[in-house]
Amino acid sequence: MNKPDILLISDPGYEGSSLIFNLASQLSTNIVWIASEPPALLNSIVKSYNFRGKLSIATPKQWKGYNFVNLMNLNEVSIAISKAGENMKGFTLIISIIPELLLIHGLEKTYLFMLNTIWKIQNQGGQTLALITKDAQSRRDEIVMSRPFSVVFYLEKKIEENTWKRNLIVDLPYVSKEVVPLKVDGFKVEIPDVALEAIDNLKRV
Repeated sequence: MNKPDILLISDPGYEGSSLIFNLASQLSTNIVWIASEPPALLNSIVKSYNFRGKLSIATPKQWKGYNFVNLMNLNEVSIAISKAGENMKGFTLIISIIPELLLIHGLEKTYLFMLNTIWKIQNQGGQTLALITKDAQSRRDEIVMSRPFSVVFYLEKKIEENTWKRNLIVDLPYVSKEVVPLKVDGFKVEIPDVALEAIDNLKRV
């Protein structure tokens, strides 16, 4: 394993989408994003990082400049990933449509789809980063869908003293469980060093 696959389970809000994109941009200059977020939000997130690599986005919403993905057919989702990644070698895949796929296709089909997708992306020299919105599905579904990933992070968001507080939870076998505050500037979410260190350690496995 030299490119660990990563899952982020995030409380609702733009922070999870922003953090997963920032993480992908640190790992690769070629990114394919299969996204369910509103296109205007995607644009704001991408612009906030001044990303200069290759980025191809597919969304179920028809939007100028984006590819289209039909969530009703898992084969078409696979085709959309391949089409978006044309002329990109070893690209990093961001997939943030898992809650929608669970709703439409159920746990078994979505789980098998993700297993196959992760395997295919790895064989192409890439890696998969996924985002699940907490409580958009059952806790059982979250646990099962986390199994194919070698790294799982949790983003918690809550109000304290009339201010949003965001924490990233890193809980891996070779490090103690750590809760790290996240720094947010507009649509930009900083990646804590402990998260990058955890990923770097897995690259050496």
